[in-house]
Amino acid sequence: MDVKKRFLFLGPTGVGKSSLINVLCNDDVRKETMYGPAPVGSTTNGVTKNFTTYYDCNKYAYTDSIGFGDTRFTTDEIVTLIKQLIDNAVIGYNKIYLCVQYGRISIDIWRYLDLIISVFGDGGLKWCTIIFTHCNEENMNTETFLNINKDDEKIIELINKVENVIFGDLQSHSNQQVDSLLKDIRKRFLDSVKLDAMHSSDFYYFPKPNDDNSWLSSICNVVERFTQIKIPAEEILAYMKSITIIKLDITHYYDDCSICYDPMYHTNSVITTCGHVFHKKCIADWFYYRHTCPRCIEPCGLQQLLNWLPSQLSLKRPQEQTKRQK
Repeated sequence: MDVKKRFLFLGPTGVGKSSLINVLCNDDVRKETMYGPAPVGSTTNGVTKNFTTYYDCNKYAYTDSIGFGDTRFTTDEIVTLIKQLIDNAVIGYNKIYLCVQYGRISIDIWRYLDLIISVFGDGGLKWCTIIFTHCNEENMNTETFLNINKDDEKIIELINKVENVIFGDLQSHSNQQVDSLLKDIRKRFLDSVKLDAMHSSDFYYFPKPNDDNSWLSSICNVVERFTQIKIPAEEILAYMKSITIIKLDITHYYDDCSICYDPMYHTNSVITTCGHVFHKKCIADWFYYRHTCPRCIEPCGLQQLLNWLPSQLSLKRPQEQTKRQK
């Protein structure tokens, strides 16, 4: 099966982005599958580091992101975060998922919507699905939700702007009988997201700014509203001008190696059995001393092949650009 799709997950810390990515990667809703490969924490500050991409056996790539309102940020970390955001955005995504805790549409949610628009342009929301997590109302759907919020013009306008809305819950329980019932709810939630991902565009959506300065200024303004930290845009702008998009017919790019922080390509990288990608030499040196994953610290080995992985540079991207310019 030659499917190559990338999905970006955005949303506040604690809404369940990482847990959702785990059940998608594992295609399994048992409790024990909800805690890896993406690390899951119970703290208000979360555990996700900036942007991390995980791969499943269906050749899909899921990019987890830190909550932009996270209290751990320093100025240098914010600069790194924006650089990674731009790196990922210019390559493109087949779908953007905005995860929101059901019943808690806070001011941060509107900031995330502003972030999507600032990064991907006004058309970004049409490539976006909102996922309401922690929703234990089994019969909740878009029509019912709109009816409940019929007097809230802002909510109605939002729902009408995005491509799709999904409701669900990944709650688990220590009691086996109770969890058996919850497992059915988790399975329906997983199936809904899988169906949405399967029906996402075959083309990558990516920003096409007319001016780097204005684009970066728009992004920084939104991020500053999250963090209350003044961002040194000049450093990021210099970085943006140094970015070179690799020719699509030459190589596939797989993010930066988390061991040496240099770029990874299909010619020099391997994937672990827990779904993380590293340079061949870096992970070989690592395995000389230990047999755990540098990312998730779980015992692991190497998968035999890397060539099934969804490249972060889509061969369909030039067609999409031509298509949208018509």
